[in-house]
Amino acid sequence: MKVWIAILTLLTFSMSGTYVQAKENLKLPPPATTAAERQLWQSEGYGHIFEIEGQSVKVYSYTKDSLVPFGKGNIENNGDIYIHEIYDNSKAQEQFNAPRFLMGRFVNGSLTDGLGYVQHLKRIDNLPKVKYNGFSKDPVQNFEVFWQSFEENFSFFPLVKVNWKEVYKEYRPKVSAATSEKELEDILTQMFQKLNDGHSIIFGKEGMIFSKSKVEREEFFIANSESMQRNVEDGYMKGAVKSKLDGRIVYGQTKSGGAYVRLIGFDESDPQKIDQALAEMVRDLANCRNFIIDMRFNEGGEDFFGLKIAGLFTEKRKLAYAKQARTGGYEQFSKPTQVYIEPGAKQFSADNIVVLTSPMTVSAGETGTMALKALDKVTVIGEKTCGYFSDMLLRLLPNKQLFTLSNERYTSPDGTNYEQRGLPPDEKIMIKQADIDAGKDPVMNRALELLKKKR
Repeated sequence: MKVWIAILTLLTFSMSGTYVQAKENLKLPPPATTAAERQLWQSEGYGHIFEIEGQSVKVYSYTKDSLVPFGKGNIENNGDIYIHEIYDNSKAQEQFNAPRFLMGRFVNGSLTDGLGYVQHLKRIDNLPKVKYNGFSKDPVQNFEVFWQSFEENFSFFPLVKVNWKEVYKEYRPKVSAATSEKELEDILTQMFQKLNDGHSIIFGKEGMIFSKSKVEREEFFIANSESMQRNVEDGYMKGAVKSKLDGRIVYGQTKSGGAYVRLIGFDESDPQKIDQALAEMVRDLANCRNFIIDMRFNEGGEDFFGLKIAGLFTEKRKLAYAKQARTGGYEQFSKPTQVYIEPGAKQFSADNIVVLTSPMTVSAGETGTMALKALDKVTVIGEKTCGYFSDMLLRLLPNKQLFTLSNERYTSPDGTNYEQRGLPPDEKIMIKQADIDAGKDPVMNRALELLKKKR
């Protein structure tokens, strides 16, 4: 995954994308806050506490043993909560020129994101009294908060078959008051790399440290992505391709007269820009009836972007997937929220659709593939996706070090969880280095064969 996509995604605080007004929220009343009232709200799951006073908002990272100030921001009159400052030492906001981050719309104990997904919060009277309160460089305290954050929030201990309590027993004796920052970081890294989780990251002193190691096929696609894209444009397209949203969308007609749409990333959070780009693509490809949707190089971003793509191909509301968050024990989750594909304002008249995937299809690229797979007339070919579905829950240690973890579970319409397993294609087609070097693409070849057979 590209580092900058990862950061822009995680800075939505485990929201599935920057907030877009969900239809069901249009009728909701304004938030129940007054300028003179101080309110404390504790999230169900997620480990957040919000302190709201007038239009001022403070956010805390919370476990049963710790309370760490996370950041501050404001709440708008319509309930939108923005964070202006994160108290971390990585300077992520300055580096990525992101002056504020939208957490969602808060209304009477509910925080709703762009998918219509709701975090529930309960009103509390006081900030909790905990063992570890505030900032501290104490290595033991930071170890305890890191371990407990995963213990309370990580969604996939049964899936990854890691006994986190045994991990504690192994590594806790290695930490003392004399442990250096680098030694502590190395210990935390060794611990969370046992989980091999795609959305668990530590913001280290020398860059981002990932829990998951890349597999051979993922490395293969990353190394060859530019050559593969060039081969498609040189060998399969009729004329030049068009590009929208700074190359996130590339499309044109194939030599056989069908449409080819390559979706590089969903890291655009402005729905108006997306709608405009999609409307122009629908106009330009209006005469096409057969579509190849190339998701092989999609490294994620905003889930709602993928839903908008799927909405171009359906006249009916369709279930895309369900989403839930861990709220208690290892197998205790919130009630699943069903996420739907809504018919787009502009649509294609498509007879058949073939979607191409690879191990480089990541995160929102995977949820977008899952949404497309839910439609009629869609066949998915290529290789299985990477297996990063959960959003990234951003947390702060007492020493102000940022880290993320996976605290959610996405399931397909039939209830299957593909986290770490990857979404399998309907038909597996492998591409080899010799194919790329020769300017060939067997996945494209098979897609064209399938579309020809279905006419």
